Amino acid sequence: MKQSLRFFSLGIFVSTVVMGMNYWIGPNEQAESTATMDEIDMINEMEAGGYNVLTDEQLQEKVNQAVHSQTTAASKEESTNETDGDERNQADEVESQEKDSEEGEENKTKTYTLVIEEGISSTDISQTLEQQGIIEDAESFDIYLSDRKLTQYIQIGEFELSESMNRDEVADTITR
Repeated sequence: MKQSLRFFSLGIFVSTVVMGMNYWIGPNEQAESTATMDEIDMINEMEAGGYNVLTDEQLQEKVNQAVHSQTTAASKEESTNETDGDERNQADEVESQEKDSEEGEENKTKTYTLVIEEGISSTDISQTLEQQGIIEDAESFDIYLSDRKLTQYIQIGEFELSESMNRDEVADTITR
């Protein structure tokens, strides 16, 4: 009985050593299955999925073009108002001022000071940002934070956020 127990424990020991060696020395399947993509491949993949990939310079150029087109449209509207009769000019000026004040309010970027206190969840933060118009979808922003494991890096404090910020910028701001 004593000898058979020794052989049994020796068999367990040998099988443990063999399995351990196979684990440490054997092929790493996970490392082989993950492929790294270079920048060009990533851009091609994104464009194939229907996304537009822009450099910072291209984005700034598009923003400048949009601002320029808005200002030229506003100046054309003002020049047509000046060519009309006196009575109509006065009425148009009032309407133009109302439109300008409305456009001024629309063109103003809405900002919000987010106060994060201890114990607040990322879901609560996302819902607050959606209610304030900083982000469009609270659920997708919360998933974005979770997928990138950013929820653990959310900082306590006050943060200035604007509706012109994209979700990466908002996430970077609250996780500094």
